[in-house]
Amino acid sequence: MFRFRPAPLRAAAFLAVGFVLLRAGYRVLFAGASGPGLLLLDLPRVPLAGPFSQVALLGPVTAGGLANAALSALPVAALILVFGVLNAVVDVSRLFARGAGRGPLRTVSRALVIAWATFPALLDSVRRVRVAGRLRGGERSIPALLVPVFEQTIERALALAASMEVRGFAAAHVVDGACERPAVMTDAALGFGDPREDGPDAGHGDGRRDWHLAALNLEFEPGTLTVIAGATGSGKTSLLHSLSGLFQHFFEGRQAGRITVGGADRAGTPPRDTAGFVGVVSQNVRLSFVAENVRDEVGFALAVRGVAAVIVDQRAREIAGRLGIEHLLDRQVHALSAGEASLVAIGAALASRPILLLVDEPLADLDAAARVRVCGLLERLAHESGVCVVVAEHNTREWAGAADAWLELRGNRAHRLRAGDAPGSAHPADGPAGLATAPPTPVAPGTTGTTGTTGTPLASIRRLSMRRGADLVVHEVSLEIAAGEIIALEGPNGAGKSSLLGALALPAARGTVFVSGRDVAALRPGERRAAVALVPEHADDLLFSTTVAEECRRADRAVRRSEAAGAAQPAADRFAGLLGLDLASAGHLLRRHPRDLSAGERLCLVIAIQLAAAPSLLLVDEPTRGLDLEARALVGAALLRAGRTASAVVFATHDRDFARALATRTISMQAGRAANGPLVGAP
Repeated sequence: MFRFRPAPLRAAAFLAVGFVLLRAGYRVLFAGASGPGLLLLDLPRVPLAGPFSQVALLGPVTAGGLANAALSALPVAALILVFGVLNAVVDVSRLFARGAGRGPLRTVSRALVIAWATFPALLDSVRRVRVAGRLRGGERSIPALLVPVFEQTIERALALAASMEVRGFAAAHVVDGACERPAVMTDAALGFGDPREDGPDAGHGDGRRDWHLAALNLEFEPGTLTVIAGATGSGKTSLLHSLSGLFQHFFEGRQAGRITVGGADRAGTPPRDTAGFVGVVSQNVRLSFVAENVRDEVGFALAVRGVAAVIVDQRAREIAGRLGIEHLLDRQVHALSAGEASLVAIGAALASRPILLLVDEPLADLDAAARVRVCGLLERLAHESGVCVVVAEHNTREWAGAADAWLELRGNRAHRLRAGDAPGSAHPADGPAGLATAPPTPVAPGTTGTTGTTGTPLASIRRLSMRRGADLVVHEVSLEIAAGEIIALEGPNGAGKSSLLGALALPAARGTVFVSGRDVAALRPGERRAAVALVPEHADDLLFSTTVAEECRRADRAVRRSEAAGAAQPAADRFAGLLGLDLASAGHLLRRHPRDLSAGERLCLVIAIQLAAAPSLLLVDEPTRGLDLEARALVGAALLRAGRTASAVVFATHDRDFARALATRTISMQAGRAANGPLVGAP
């Protein structure tokens, strides 16, 4: 609990100094900072008119006046420093966690932990939104930028609350589970909204509150691994949440029929009371991390139950050894790669030795090697340790040799597949389509593509490097991109793919990235966006408005303000076109909140926004992350259409099938370095 960490103290010192400077600036702005001492600035006093006639701006600034302003800010600055010292010396989250089981902190400890852990997330959201504003061509509207900051902060707070709930935080009536029947659903039905309402959106569960799933008669047996498949929005996550209890007790879902977990009635038993035998690995594991380092994260569920610290530490080391992550125990959770974060989240779920383990899309962020590792681990937990493992997943191929049972969600029903059937194949008419569009004709670097001059590359990258803190994440990458190319950027987790795309879109140094002969680092925001545009992995960061139509109008206004942009296709028309629709057919989508679109539709919206300035080079990070086959096909077709609009497209992906179907060339990243792969169709 007591361990000195300099980072919180540095952050507090920065905030304290910033507050003092802000206070001094405020004094200078309003009536100056006059007082005894040396006159530093003799600024003219500017009185305001009308209802503000009693207010004057600026005025003389003296050394004594500035000193008085700084002294008036010292009490608040000192308070900030006190909290910084406290956070640097004491792990406050662990302190609150120990108060969750008893004493006066029990009723407020959850709120205290969430508030304490959400503040760093707020700062991270501000950073991400600032980057997103630059990617959208210098977006500076404060109200617009506040929307994603608050949305991301609320998302983090909700994820933390859910994570603490399923790990037994502040449990009042701990339930012991029956190992022989981990989970049984009898004539159960799940839903949001009114089941009597039948509309065109019914059953989609993509943010609209009218999803339902009925006729659930399922039994999950000990020592088995069950994979739940289905289209995006079919309800895989909600089905898992109904077993964990989050659906009924946290997300206010509606349950009919009976669901028992370890013999306990799920409708009457909150998740925190069954945390001792139900383990949960959420879809976005980074949002669900409660502690600061891996050791405390793995042992958190035991710590909140009041288990002795020495036993918690012993169990954390035991789990780490089993998962092969002993070297990560003292690492900060924010420094984990995607594969490492998934393993740590699984370890945290195993701390209480669960009889039921619920895992939501564990392969979404992983490279091929990490996928094999995670699949093997979950299979061993089921078949060697006797745990009942239930996995919701889009990537079904990796589970073919491990799964004992398959469920596919179609048409508001859960269909148990026969042996040998693959999800989507038993009923082709209902299953999602694959990427049917043929890949474009290969274009070798240095040749003529859809635009450009023979022998002149569209983009030239020259010894591009990028650091993140002390780490060199992109190391002297040099390559050329021809007009007409669609390039797949591949490589393992942590290879530097996302960092390379970010450095191409927002280069820090001049003379490293050239597009159409122009140095991107030297361009103004509007000109830069017309040269290169990036759709980041977290594409929702680029959504600032409350309707799709307003997002499109905002993109069009930004283009009209740019001297570099000529007449461009309206963003709404482009969005409809990327979906294969005309504007009239897409009208119902334009009236929605952007986050109420499906994952594939949201990605197409962000692509349309970034194409508004007709960039020469379009960059897309992980376009198929978390998408089913139908959504992959939608996004793949959108990238092909974008390739005919932008002069070249580069996308980073772990999805090799998607890359082979779309790309004219691959570039492989390894430890921050890039190497050209073969052309598609090349011998």
